[in-house]
Amino acid sequence: MNQHKLTQTIQILLLVFFTLVLAVPALAQAPNPAPSETTSSPASQPASSGSKFAVFGDVGVNVPHGDLNIFFDPGISVNAGVEYMITSQFSAVGTLGYNGFSRFFGGHTSLYQVSGNGKFYLVDESSKVRPFVNGGVGAYVTDSGTVNFGGNVGGGVLYEATPHFGVQGSYNFHIFSAGSNFKYSTVQGGVRFRF
Repeated sequence: MNQHKLTQTIQILLLVFFTLVLAVPALAQAPNPAPSETTSSPASQPASSGSKFAVFGDVGVNVPHGDLNIFFDPGISVNAGVEYMITSQFSAVGTLGYNGFSRFFGGHTSLYQVSGNGKFYLVDESSKVRPFVNGGVGAYVTDSGTVNFGGNVGGGVLYEATPHFGVQGSYNFHIFSAGSNFKYSTVQGGVRFRF
């Protein structure tokens, strides 16, 4: 019963978080400033939307490795988060993630991730195609409510179709300690809104 209540609480928190992530751009919408007198090169996009904040959502698969692979098959992986641009090439990212692993013997296990990452874009905002590397640490919470410390490292590519909208693909390797070290990879694609 206690475990059931914990799972319900986590699901409600996820729902609230995703609702806030989707609502923030609408709440923070401000009139666009007047265009500047400078002109940009036709081969590049405008430098930025002027905002330092972005929200994103990604979906994909997770692939367990090592000890985790003994008991679990690949499953769905979903992330949502907020990104704050510190400079034109470096940002701080807060991520809330869900990973569902299928069990060999039936059923599934859920793993929730709350992490803080640093992200470095290899090119500045003048390019529409922006490869990046990222890494960070956070908490990995199991179905039973056990909180484990861990981290992730990875990279990907962001394509900024407009100064406010982009699509991205990423790979991340995760490791956390729960008696022994558990490892898995995620491959995801998604959208990013800058506001």
